[in-house]
Amino acid sequence: MNFSRLLDNFRKPVVFQQIFFWLISIVLFTVVLVYTRGDFSLSTLDFGMAMNILITIVFLAISVYINLLWLIPAFFNRRRFVLFGVLEVANILLFVLLNYIVTYFYEGGYPANFTTELIAEFILVLIFLIVSTLLKVMRDSIALHDVELRMKEVERRKIEAELRALKAQVNPHFLFNTLNSLYALSLDRSEKAADLVLKLSDLMRYVIYESNEEMAPVGKQLEFLQNYVHLERLRSDESLDIRFEVKGDRKEVKIAPLLYLAFVENAFKHGARNRNDQPYIRILFNLEMDDRVFFVIENRKDPYHVFNPEGGFGLTNARRHLELLYPGRHRLDITETSDEYRVELTIFTV
Repeated sequence: MNFSRLLDNFRKPVVFQQIFFWLISIVLFTVVLVYTRGDFSLSTLDFGMAMNILITIVFLAISVYINLLWLIPAFFNRRRFVLFGVLEVANILLFVLLNYIVTYFYEGGYPANFTTELIAEFILVLIFLIVSTLLKVMRDSIALHDVELRMKEVERRKIEAELRALKAQVNPHFLFNTLNSLYALSLDRSEKAADLVLKLSDLMRYVIYESNEEMAPVGKQLEFLQNYVHLERLRSDESLDIRFEVKGDRKEVKIAPLLYLAFVENAFKHGARNRNDQPYIRILFNLEMDDRVFFVIENRKDPYHVFNPEGGFGLTNARRHLELLYPGRHRLDITETSDEYRVELTIFTV
């Protein structure tokens, strides 16, 4: 019997497990009886001896169920090991005493090998208690493992559903902002409109097709963000200084798609529209470290913008996205000074 089939047997209804266990027990007890009593054979089995064996099995079952239904739950599982040990020894001695009384009654006195039988009975009940305890622990472990698997599956499906909902919120949000830009350029009859449409096509191709993957190479995401920055550059004032820097060449490392879009959108929304002298946006990706991807974006602060540490819709969405995909594996710091807004995001990839 292979291990998977053995696990299936443990998952069968408890009544069949108990019947199987006690059938094996009767066989084992008979083998022990033959071993300890050299003169015993099936041909010499009479009613009194049969009743003796049957009652012994009943006493054995009582000891086993005292152990399974009371001692283990009430003492062992609560880590009261000393009291558990004392009561377990008392349980064994009770079995030996009761079995001795029945044997004396049915056989009319002490058996010839009395001491040997007492030792054999003590060992027998001890074996049964150990085996039944191990079987219970194994069955409980399997049941607990099944529950954990089901809980993990439910949690996984919940997370997947929430991520799909978050992506469904990201895509229209991004498209709405981009179409607004296209509309503004069209009203001005700007020559930038054609280039914007081309970039928008590339961006939407990524959003619709490639961002559906659970993970995507960071190189693809850099290309997407560079196209987005180019699109924003087309509709921004020429005084805006935009720098996009990438350090390192580990562009094959995979991270969740659309992870940085909200931060870049936010920088253009609040930094590129202000009337300060020398507005700027700085974007840096550091791919030089083997165990992480480091991202920084900073922009000149809009003097009329009130800082909100939680962020708006996009940043709230991004925070939740990170919590679901990288629990305990990311660090997000958002800070504001008198003239600058800065976001640092570290994604640990191993």
